[in-house]
Amino acid sequence: MGEMSESKEGSFLSEKVRNIISSYGIREVHVYRSEKESWDIIWRWLWFTRKIWMAQYWKETEKALQPLFPILHSLNVNSILDSSCGLGFKTIMFAKRNYEVEGSDQSAVAIRYAPILAEEQDFKIKFFRSRFDELGRKCMRKYDCVYSDYFDELETYDNLKASAKGVYSVLNEGGKFIFCSPSPKLKKAALKELIEKEWRRRKKFIIKQPFEMNRLRVTHIETLDKTSEGILENHIFIIEKKGVIRAEIASIMNPRIKWTFKDYVNVLEKAGFSKVEFIEREKNEVFIIAMK
Repeated sequence: MGEMSESKEGSFLSEKVRNIISSYGIREVHVYRSEKESWDIIWRWLWFTRKIWMAQYWKETEKALQPLFPILHSLNVNSILDSSCGLGFKTIMFAKRNYEVEGSDQSAVAIRYAPILAEEQDFKIKFFRSRFDELGRKCMRKYDCVYSDYFDELETYDNLKASAKGVYSVLNEGGKFIFCSPSPKLKKAALKELIEKEWRRRKKFIIKQPFEMNRLRVTHIETLDKTSEGILENHIFIIEKKGVIRAEIASIMNPRIKWTFKDYVNVLEKAGFSKVEFIEREKNEVFIIAMK
């Protein structure tokens, strides 16, 4: 077994990830550490392998959104921006409920494939590439509601502030920004216990069913690391073509359990939101509803 070559970020690989790569005898390894690059890689290979996971994911997405639909109805929402839409599963679910919906995401790869997925479901939906803080420049309209399942994953307080301003700028007067948060009852110190609880709940090592098409075979392996901010997912894609094996590794924090309800209220009020309320979603988690 030869020495594997890797990008300069390779020194950040955990021992368990290195052991996985070594066990496959892989010498060519590409490591992606920035959030943008990591998501691009993940969406690219998830799209390629979608036939083996998509049916279950539709069910999971519908289940996750069920508590949200009564809230949207009670708030008289008609138009929605699904910000951080990924491949568009949630966006399509909103369209199926007859909402006027568009989707945005920072990943160019996700935005490339999301319209295809929508068309396969007989919907023509506009998707565009944008971070939260860029929405004011990238949007061509305003909405009754911006929904996101990723706002709580933002890494820095400055990013939260800039992102809140971006969301505010694309809402109609009286519009609502909805996302998930830990319960207001939980203080900063309690977040560590949430991380521990999530760590105990999650499977630490998963090898997913290999998928092959057009003589390209991809095996997706997922392994976890616990950090002070949350759970770091290491997505390892073993790619085999014409007898050559290489690996692409993308790491994302999912979930990042770093911000309290008070943190969100502070950035939302600074962005200009007039009122911040919450509705319980499940134990120790709520939907935050910020009103313009």
